[in-house]
Amino acid sequence: MRLACVDSGHAPSEAAVLQMIREQSGVEPLGVIKTLYYRPELFGRPFSDELDRAMRGPSDWSAGDRELFAAFTSLLHECHF
Repeated sequence: MRLACVDSGHAPSEAAVLQMIREQSGVEPLGVIKTLYYRPELFGRPFSDELDRAMRGPSDWSAGDRELFAAFTSLLHECHF
């Protein structure tokens, strides 16, 4: 279940980015993109910063290994992005 506000409740600057994505790609942005752009100061930026640290920060695993782990986990959970 996704909240309706994630589909249409964006601030003007974020709504403009989503509209540009629609125009350039010819398709509706994925729900994950809409979620990251909905009130980005509360979720989008902090989540993206943490994700970047997890995927690109110091680790015994290479960035490629971590991308493979993420892709495999998404596959197991039938996540299509």
